Amino acid sequence: MKRFEIHSILENTKRFSLAVAVLFASFAASSENFRVRKLIPISFNEINEKISVESGINDALWITLPKDLTYISGVELNLKVPEDIVTWRDSVAYMLYDKLDPKPSEKKQSYYGERGHVSTIPGNFSLNIYIPISKDFAIKDNPYSVKLPVQSPDSGIFLRFMMVMKGVPESLENSILEITAKPVLKNKGALNLSVTPQSTEEKKYSVFIDDEPVQAYSHKLLPTGEHHLSIVSDSYRNELRTFRIEQAKTTSLSVNMRGIEPLVKLICPKDTKVFLDGLPVTNTAEPVSVTQGEHAVKFILGDYEIVKTISAMNGRTYSVNLNVDATISEDE
Repeated sequence: MKRFEIHSILENTKRFSLAVAVLFASFAASSENFRVRKLIPISFNEINEKISVESGINDALWITLPKDLTYISGVELNLKVPEDIVTWRDSVAYMLYDKLDPKPSEKKQSYYGERGHVSTIPGNFSLNIYIPISKDFAIKDNPYSVKLPVQSPDSGIFLRFMMVMKGVPESLENSILEITAKPVLKNKGALNLSVTPQSTEEKKYSVFIDDEPVQAYSHKLLPTGEHHLSIVSDSYRNELRTFRIEQAKTTSLSVNMRGIEPLVKLICPKDTKVFLDGLPVTNTAEPVSVTQGEHAVKFILGDYEIVKTISAMNGRTYSVNLNVDATISEDE
């Protein structure tokens, strides 16, 4: 092996060992005073917003999320790493801070805070950093990304960059990281279910979603995909619906509860006179509610008259259809 190659390996090992030593030394104290060159704000107003910034070494990101975090599970940062930082791998660290004093501002550079995590940028030209804000963060670990500990989004997320290796070229301190940030959305949506009973009396019913009982169903979070709703009652007709949930969207569904009384649908040609239990029916477009028991339906169309009897039971719907047809045959 050439002398130059041995020297290079030793130097890289020395640099890496120094970086690790600095990191472990940093962990020894969880709170510290520190100063940043510049604070770069990233403020999301919409859940689908994507923001690109540039950050230098010794700068910090101050990330704030929308007030409504219903569909947000974390933040994704995509770093485009310049060649000199890739060459001098593990020379730059990124650190998460909490309990900052004073409150982060572009006008302030000196802070006191509690460090929650520290890692170095590896020798890759691209790095995805995921910062969860809830335990149902769905993105899994992979070789091309780093998932940091769960953070509280109440005040914001403070991520600082810092040189942690000595003996690096001066040009490295002028390196610029291109960063694209966006919220990570939960793989869920919401169901806004409205149930309207027809009766003014207080009658009970039970709601099931995917065969599971549901007590509160206003803005109910559900996984994306197809779901099944059933409303069961001894006082109303059972109602069944199928609906789809889309990611980070609210699906509205209204169900009008129908009485348990039998219904009769009357289907007949235009100008047909219809009588139910001897009383004329003027609107055949809507089902007619009847009591449980025997009922007579009479159709009169010109000189044609027919009577049918129904044995109605609660919770059932009956269709009475008058078919008037003509046949054609050929005589030899």
